[in-house]
Amino acid sequence: MATPIAGGTNFDFGAAPQAAAAQPQTTNNAPTAPAKQASKIDTTAYTVKLSEDAQVQLLNAQGHSVSQISAITDLSTQEVDSYLGITQTAPATSSSE
Repeated sequence: MATPIAGGTNFDFGAAPQAAAAQPQTTNNAPTAPAKQASKIDTTAYTVKLSEDAQVQLLNAQGHSVSQISAITDLSTQEVDSYLGITQTAPATSSSE
């Protein structure tokens, strides 16, 4: 004759009894506050505004051409060249002797 296991059921077949899930403790005088949602993140605190020079340098490092940088930043190509340290050489003049 089989002896039933204390705390078990007929369908346990000797399995250990499972403990009840732990419940958070609450006190009677503590107000319940609504939980904050993790999906709402304030990104305004992380906004960075680059100077024109830094923006030109960054775009150049990313492989953009002077004309692309000029269009993106709304600067003239001469200003972009200046920020990148590019100097224009004067066209060679041919002297007729």
